[in-house]
Amino acid sequence: MVDSTLPILGRLLGAVLIVGGAALWGGCDTVPAPERTQRGPSVADLQVTPDSVHGSDLDDEQIVDSLAQVAVDVSARVADPDGTVERVVFVFEPSSNPRRTISGTLSAVEPPVYGGTLPLSVPLVDEVYTVRVFAVDDDSLSGNQVTGQFRFVPTDTSGAGEGENALRMQVHRRPDDS
Repeated sequence: MVDSTLPILGRLLGAVLIVGGAALWGGCDTVPAPERTQRGPSVADLQVTPDSVHGSDLDDEQIVDSLAQVAVDVSARVADPDGTVERVVFVFEPSSNPRRTISGTLSAVEPPVYGGTLPLSVPLVDEVYTVRVFAVDDDSLSGNQVTGQFRFVPTDTSGAGEGENALRMQVHRRPDDS
């Protein structure tokens, strides 16, 4: 009498070899290459000079109509660990009206330092301006942004009622404080 389990085991072993071989052969072609982790550029050491201007320090020719003509130097250190810095962008934004921003690019001064002098026309009112700087690299990635401040203080602050310190406290108070 012939053992009937031998042909069944042979067929099972053949099926396992055929399916396993196909899986191994097909699996080699579908393994993706490891992805390159792209990192954006980093910006540090923002300098805004001067950080404030008082109206009484300006010459008569620096006041045109109701605007003060001031120059502000902005510089920052920028690096891209896995590529090239394409551009360094600044945004100069008044706290009272964030829609009235001035923006542009900073030039390479002495890489990795980027900077420039911003010729500004600012209203003769007490105002704090936020200066934001970020960079974009050759992969179109942007990294962190750094912020600084510039403040214009008009010559006449009598409208505040409580002097310059009251203005400073109002400007820097958080919206949820009462």
